[in-house]
Order: sequence, then structure tokens, then C-alpha cells
Amino acid sequence: MKKFLFLMVALFSVITMFAKDDVTIKSGSLAEIKAAGGSFVYIVWDYSAATLEGQNVDAFLKAKGEDWVANYPQELAEAEAEFAAAVSKSKYVNVTTEKDQAQYIITVKVKDFNYGNTAVAVWVGMGAGDAHFNSTVEFTKNGSTETFAVLDADGVPGGGFGNEARRRDAYEELGEWVVKLIKKAK
Repeated sequence: MKKFLFLMVALFSVITMFAKDDVTIKSGSLAEIKAAGGSFVYIVWDYSAATLEGQNVDAFLKAKGEDWVANYPQELAEAEAEFAAAVSKSKYVNVTTEKDQAQYIITVKVKDFNYGNTAVAVWVGMGAGDAHFNSTVEFTKNGSTETFAVLDADGVPGGGFGNEARRRDAYEELGEWVVKLIKKAK
């Protein structure tokens, strides 16, 4: 049993050593936001090209049932609030709901969200079966259309029991990555 446990820990360590970051800077720099310190940001969510598990959002929700269709707007609102709360924990930015107060705009363009597999998450654990989503995160100055930084979010995980909890967790994780990348900016 000890050998098996040792092998599992060693395997997990090797896998995580070679794992890539879930969120990376695709272009530009976040140094401007870091240097400004305490700037107000306004968050825009763009779902215009979003899919759910690679399928059209409306078709996916309808196939799952009326409860999914009815609960989806609330699920998004709660997850977006988790992202805003995570970003607000930073000393570098303050989230505002008033666009005219913001110095910067963060636009999250959601590409795909996958709910994962609850059974796998319960039986295997260690992140297996987690939800994940892909997006780009664009930073602009308020009043400008030119982005000064773009982040690529590729497979940001979300755990928890229940689809809503998984999405909230994934959005919170994305917010934590944004803060981490601002903090590391040079």
C-alpha cells in the first residue's frame, strides 16, 4: 500500500511539474494596471461566440431540459460575481458597476464551457472530472478600443458538486489568475 501511495504521489508530482499554466499573457503587458494601483475596472462578459461542451448554447440547454434553460441566467450571474469578487481582492484593481467610473475595461470573451463529469470527480478526485472553460480576457483603457493586454485562458478548472458550483469555481479561478498575472507584471 505504501509503494502504491508513493507511486501515486510521484506520478502526480511529475504531471504537475510539466503542466502548463491555465492562463497566459497572449500579448501586451499588465504593468500599466499594476503601476496605477487601485484603478477602477469595469467587467464586460461577451458570450456571443460561446458554446457549451462544443455545442450551441440554446441547443445544449434545451437538450438538458427546462430547468437548465430557466437556471442558466442565474448561473451566469453568480459566476460573474465570483470573478468580480476574486479580482477585487487585489490591491491593484477595484471592480465598479459604473462604466463611467472605470479607468480600465476587462472584457471576458467566453469561448467554451464544459461542465465536466461529477461521477469521475467523486470517484477519482484530484481534479479529474472538473469543469473547465476557455476564453480570452482583453484589457483596454476606458474610452479606447485598442487592447493593451490579452490573456488566453485555456482549460481553467472548476470543481465542486453541481453545475452551478463548478462554473462559479472556474470563474473565481480565472479571477485569481488575473490578479496573479497583474502582480507578476513588469
